[in-house]
Amino acid sequence: MRWLIAILIGLAAPAHADWRDEVIYFIMIDRFSDGNPDNNQDADPTDPLAFHGGDLAGITQHLGDIASLGVTAIWLTPIVQQVGPIEVPEGLFWGHHGYWAEDFQTLDPRYGTEADLETLVDAAHDRGIKVILDVVYNHVGYGSSVLTDHPDWVRTGDDCGGDDVTLCLAGLPDLRTDVPLVRDWLLEAHLGLAERTGIDGFRLDTFKHVEREFWQAHRQAVRDRLGRDFFLLGEIWDGDKYLAEPPFAADTLDAVLDFSFRDRTLKLLTGVESTERYARWFTNRATVPEGKVMAPFLSNHDMPMMLAMMRGDTTRLRAAFALLMFAEGPPVISWAEEIGRAAGPWPNNREDYDWSGGDQTLRDDIASLIALRSEFPEMRVGPVETLVADRNVLALARGDIAVVVNRGRDPAPIPTSLTDDWTILWGEDSATLAPGVAVVMFHSGP
Repeated sequence: MRWLIAILIGLAAPAHADWRDEVIYFIMIDRFSDGNPDNNQDADPTDPLAFHGGDLAGITQHLGDIASLGVTAIWLTPIVQQVGPIEVPEGLFWGHHGYWAEDFQTLDPRYGTEADLETLVDAAHDRGIKVILDVVYNHVGYGSSVLTDHPDWVRTGDDCGGDDVTLCLAGLPDLRTDVPLVRDWLLEAHLGLAERTGIDGFRLDTFKHVEREFWQAHRQAVRDRLGRDFFLLGEIWDGDKYLAEPPFAADTLDAVLDFSFRDRTLKLLTGVESTERYARWFTNRATVPEGKVMAPFLSNHDMPMMLAMMRGDTTRLRAAFALLMFAEGPPVISWAEEIGRAAGPWPNNREDYDWSGGDQTLRDDIASLIALRSEFPEMRVGPVETLVADRNVLALARGDIAVVVNRGRDPAPIPTSLTDDWTILWGEDSATLAPGVAVVMFHSGP
């Protein structure tokens, strides 16, 4: 590929008006980089169920690489003390992911110390990068000491209900967040850490499994202690703008992860969904209340990578990224997705970042897309118009920027409506789109 504009990469992130201007990079701490081998307790990089040694120090050491991609925020998995392993048919399964808390007041030494987190936050801020920390309010880990120390704080066994709030998700001990002592304990643990370290927001795990009244108290406590700009990003499984309506109306969240983006984009690029239906959905997916945002993504840690679902077709992955960077955001990139991480189903979907290789050409292409998104406001905010939606070619425009995709299995010409006064900014400079190819175009005419 060749680009017709100069791309400046590796500069500090500019000041942004709102989170639609950000690009978030999601990092599972244990699978990113081992910066301090001395804290590698129980680590076995050959075992997908074990800890692999990644830590906060490793992320700090690679902030230059993260910044050079052009992202402006990082989202980190939980860092609190984890329970010991559980036995599953595949072997001993450790809480390397961070979602099985033993103790919310203590950081897991495998990830590092509170001082390590503060160092990371300060270094990220020096580069203009915000830090979002994943926190869990819904449950503790299997066998947590909370069960014996405070049995009235959790639901287990027959106490588990059948609705979203009272069920014990995956059999995990469910915290009774309606109990004032439990609520205060959790808020002090998470908000206190945020106050001390200066992080910029929370990603709220299993949002729909905690009652609305807790989230209302949480929002007020966040504003009182951390300020109105502290960002709250909620995980609602299968989330879209419709499932986001209740928390947005209640003002308990600023953003919801947009699961529909992955699903619909995968269906478009694999020929399952028509271009017309995708265009109708895309042009309306972000119609949410003022000040609220949907955060689109292609891959996360709970599902196979998008590239695996595309059977390793990096051409179509580039097209998916072109649509992701054109979507009203903030878009989320999963660690090593930019270098072609193609992990399949669990437990193999949480691979380590390959610092010795990976697809660097793909990374350069994605960095260029992120740079375009930063340079042109039309790439990230505003109404979208459908220019073309035929059998295999889709062209979406916002202002003077258009994304054109050939999702077919045969070459297709760029539509004639885009040949006069339009210039290719990103992608192959050709009048014909190869199968699976996307280009970003700029309208330079009257």
